[in-house]
Amino acid sequence: MVDVAHGIAQRMIKLQISNIVAPDLPGDAWIMDLDAASGYDAPSANNVSFEIQFDVGPADHDWTEHFFADVVTPSRRGTTGRRRKPIELHEYSLSNLKQYLRAAVSACEKEDWEHSLAELRKRFLWEWDMPNM
Repeated sequence: MVDVAHGIAQRMIKLQISNIVAPDLPGDAWIMDLDAASGYDAPSANNVSFEIQFDVGPADHDWTEHFFADVVTPSRRGTTGRRRKPIELHEYSLSNLKQYLRAAVSACEKEDWEHSLAELRKRFLWEWDMPNM
């Protein structure tokens, strides 16, 4: 990115997603791999509601932060009863979820981690924002 007003090239950090799990899903489906060709297939692509937990951090570092979201389709909107922020997909598929996550996290790439974290917190629930249960 170039700051036209000052003629300065501004570097954006590259964010990386890892360790995606969906504890509500049955069997081995609870582990999700962004690089896998297949994964969890919901019995009904229009009737989905489950939690995901995942890590995001700068691609050139060996640390991450934990984030949470609820994956829902319109028919299940508002049914989670949690404080997590929803990822609303018109129709659920692993492909749609992967595309959403990659695009959403890429949109949060800013000049440093603090600014990127602020953007991530607008879209997902950060581990340090979790309510005490």
